[in-house]
Amino acid sequence: MATLTGAQGISTGRFHAAVLTNNEEWEHSCAIAGRRSGDLVFPLPYSPELHFGEFNSAVADMKNSVADRSNAQSSCAGLFIHAHLGFDYPGVWVHLDIAAPCHAGERATGYGVAVLMTLFGQSSKNPLLQFLGPECEIAVDDSDSDAKPPPSKKRKARKDE
Repeated sequence: MATLTGAQGISTGRFHAAVLTNNEEWEHSCAIAGRRSGDLVFPLPYSPELHFGEFNSAVADMKNSVADRSNAQSSCAGLFIHAHLGFDYPGVWVHLDIAAPCHAGERATGYGVAVLMTLFGQSSKNPLLQFLGPECEIAVDDSDSDAKPPPSKKRKARKDE
């Protein structure tokens, strides 16, 4: 989670954070956690094969800024993070860009605490947080980047799912 780019506010607005991940299940869980917590989250396109050229440099492995500011800057920022994890990283990674919703004027909003507590609620001993969390246990097997979190106790689906 970072206030990585001002472009996030252009991509998803003042009230939604942007989520980028290499795993569809985690993307969906972040969106659900955002709706339940009020710290709204919206997925961005992630296409590293289309954006990697934005970081070309004559003197370095990668520039730390995109060449074309009109070409999905927030998605490119997620690619920058993934590149520094290493493209051979076998695990799941999730990035929440909270640049716009984390402040209102010069004041901090506290954005992020509620969405993280909700997202990881299944791992908590607190019954309220367990109830709010998406219907999956947060478990990552680093040996398989397509791994899906295992299902937890069954409960009735909510309207936001």
